[in-house]
Amino acid sequence: MTTDHDLLVEPGEQYRTRPGTPMIGPYSTNQMDNFYTALAAGRIKPTGIMNLFQRLYIAERCRPDDRVVDVCCGRGLQLPVLYQYAPDIGGYVGLDISPDNLVEARDTQARLHQQHGTSPFEVVWVKHDVAQPWPDLGGFDVAVYTSALEHLPRDLGIGSLRHTAMALRPGGLLFLSTPNTPGPPPRPLQHRVHVYEWNTDELMPVLADTHRRGRPDLAAVHPRVTRPRPPRDPGR
Repeated sequence: MTTDHDLLVEPGEQYRTRPGTPMIGPYSTNQMDNFYTALAAGRIKPTGIMNLFQRLYIAERCRPDDRVVDVCCGRGLQLPVLYQYAPDIGGYVGLDISPDNLVEARDTQARLHQQHGTSPFEVVWVKHDVAQPWPDLGGFDVAVYTSALEHLPRDLGIGSLRHTAMALRPGGLLFLSTPNTPGPPPRPLQHRVHVYEWNTDELMPVLADTHRRGRPDLAAVHPRVTRPRPPRDPGR
């Protein structure tokens, strides 16, 4: 959502990341609000509701023994709903370029361990630039890439998508969310903590090419990207 503050900028500034945004090289490492703590305190933001819904949607579609990779995991906000609603997954790996983000992610894990009394699955945190070749982490059944692609320059974002596709096992599922910003590039940023914002018309051909390169047996975006698994039994 464009704010009044965003409109009161010099011409051309709307196309650039706001000065003062935390960065590592060309990447914005600005994190989304912790919607769990915000909601618990009664602070309701549309973006917080959206992000919570995305995380829950993903957790409900993880199958037993699935290995999950969280691309640009930030402070580990996918983890609480996995503990609660998908404790039988086969493991979780969080990747992030920011050491500070990973410190917060480990704190999230520690609080969950204290709350649940155990870790229901293995959790591994890896400091890594996801646009570069990944270390050997094994194959994954689910890739979580939510509210992060827009924090990378376009070419590096494409690289990160290719490495994500290569890490998925056949039949693996990618959950990707990013702002859908209208118009041809360059586009004014809806949120000036971002670096590059995509739209559907630009992103879908890139995803198709990414999956062809990552999985040579796939001729287009894997059908499960557009027809995801049904949710778990709500009575679980």
